[in-house]
Amino acid sequence: MKNKLKLFPGMAKMTWKKILMLHLGIIIVAIGVAFFKYPNHFAMGGVSGLSVVLAALIPGLSPGVVAMITNILLIVLASFILGKGLAFTTAYASVLLSLLLVALEKLFPLTKPMTDEPLLEMFFAVGLSALGAAILFNMQTSTGGTDIIALIIRKYLRLDIGHALLLSDILIAVCTFFIFDLKTGLLSLTGLLLKGVIVENLIESFNRAKYFTIITNKPEEVGKWINENLHRGVTQLEAKGFYSKRGRTVFLVVVKRFQGILLRDAVRQIDPQAFVMITNTSEIIGRGFNTAF
Repeated sequence: MKNKLKLFPGMAKMTWKKILMLHLGIIIVAIGVAFFKYPNHFAMGGVSGLSVVLAALIPGLSPGVVAMITNILLIVLASFILGKGLAFTTAYASVLLSLLLVALEKLFPLTKPMTDEPLLEMFFAVGLSALGAAILFNMQTSTGGTDIIALIIRKYLRLDIGHALLLSDILIAVCTFFIFDLKTGLLSLTGLLLKGVIVENLIESFNRAKYFTIITNKPEEVGKWINENLHRGVTQLEAKGFYSKRGRTVFLVVVKRFQGILLRDAVRQIDPQAFVMITNTSEIIGRGFNTAF
């Protein structure tokens, strides 16, 4: 198959571009965790947060090693409790992230934070982790961790998956108040809340497109330009002005963000009298918009 990777069965249908984005997301998360979360003892949920807590309770083990052990145990546990429905890419991302964290700890050992500004480091810890997580979520995968814990909690407690995930992350963050200090606990909780907001907005930004409603007297020229230059389909409706009673053509079309400016300028040039409404949309189901990558 052209432009396909067959090294791993779960990636057989992924293009090289998607595979590169998958690894980029994992690397970004690893940098945020290894250089900013671990040295500051930030436990903002997830396996990275859990590893910070457990490493403090288990002498001799680094957070990276604890994360690796925890991820492997969670994957094995999930295979027994949840069955084999666990996505291959999620298991792969989980293991690779663990290996990267251990490698970064060995290559760049940090015994203390890189700066004396904990708030600044918290923003980098949250921002990098959120960016990497958003890239992975946008590809319908994740680094596993507390996602697996949440699925197990939901199975036995019948909680909503969102509530279950939030509950597990909050419990991890709360532990920092007792294990470390008040400042670390407050920063961990703040980071947890910020991460959720940032991830949601980043995912929406990745998928954002422009939805055009074009009312024009030159449907042939406008429709032909869209088909030939943007290679997008157009829905054509016939309408009539309530006051003028004149017939008009209405086009409905969704284009990528970078195509929006081209379409707007083209319609202005083809039909200066056209009435154009442009809105942002990020929830699009259909051919050509099933993924951002």
